[in-house]
Amino acid sequence: MSDKNAGKPDSRNGSSTLGVKMDDVARLAGVSRATVSRVLTGTAPVSEETRERVHRAVRELSYVPNMNAQGLAGKASGLIGLMLRDPANPAYGLLHAELQTAVARRNLQLITTSPAVGERADSELLALHRMLGMRVSGLMVATGVVSAHDLEPFLASVPVISVGRVEDHPAIHAVSNDEDTNGAIIADQVASNGHRDVAVLIPSRMLSVNENRRGTAIAAHLDGRGVRVRRLTADVFGSTHDRLDDVMTLARSHDITAAMFPNDARAVSCLERARAEGLDVPRDLSVTGLDGAAMGIELIGLATVRLSVKQVAERAVQLMAELLHDRASVPVRHEVVRGTFVPGTSLSAPSRTS
Repeated sequence: MSDKNAGKPDSRNGSSTLGVKMDDVARLAGVSRATVSRVLTGTAPVSEETRERVHRAVRELSYVPNMNAQGLAGKASGLIGLMLRDPANPAYGLLHAELQTAVARRNLQLITTSPAVGERADSELLALHRMLGMRVSGLMVATGVVSAHDLEPFLASVPVISVGRVEDHPAIHAVSNDEDTNGAIIADQVASNGHRDVAVLIPSRMLSVNENRRGTAIAAHLDGRGVRVRRLTADVFGSTHDRLDDVMTLARSHDITAAMFPNDARAVSCLERARAEGLDVPRDLSVTGLDGAAMGIELIGLATVRLSVKQVAERAVQLMAELLHDRASVPVRHEVVRGTFVPGTSLSAPSRTS
């Protein structure tokens, strides 16, 4: 009978809990063990080419430092590691604040890392490695780039919770916004106002899993309501700004009467652009967002869906506390929390048919 693990790295001598050692990563990347350590800890400069080779080997081998081998597992540090997507985004900034409050109430501590927007998943994986090295007891991932597959190796060391984004992986806990329902809520409002030709911005998953799912849900629900949807995709950072050119062109040619965006910041940019170019909102073009996180959003009159950020944060921290207490007894949960519609003057019935 063949051994399906034949040829796999030995699990002894400081290997990860998946049987992969730092030496295996070094061998595959063609570098020294010390270089792998420098890349993963960020303690010394390494060339970009070497860094990419090491990250490629880490991903291929699913390498994660073994907390048990380091004598760290089971020692409750009280530290919760949070990887945050973009604190400059009001939705993520609010989530950070609510998580901090909820963690403090349970006498835990939160340490946060926020890789620069636009960096690849490798940078986020590096940040997760660093937090493990800081002896965190659990990880919260509130980012739209790193994949569930990339998170799998960390499960052997600490509990992992995806916070704020929908997660379908059967082994990863999640407390997230109900993006499908939220998309349907705002789509229903636009369709019910009589809009029959609508542009929807849909960023790629590589830009944001959350916004991709929101935009996809909005478009699908509009399809079901018999609305003609112009799907405007964005695949690279900065391309969403270019899509505003398309929105303006479509509005001026009367091809659309509404433009829908998967977050409020993008919608506000559209409002500014439309008014700068002399378009009347909502007479010439209705505009909607989705997150409702910025303070005073009602004052500018943006129609949106307000995410239940506080509830998501509280439920996520409660779940983490349960996992830290007795991880084995907690079945994997995928909780979703729906938002609420916030009416605004940016949405009304169209003054004309497109």
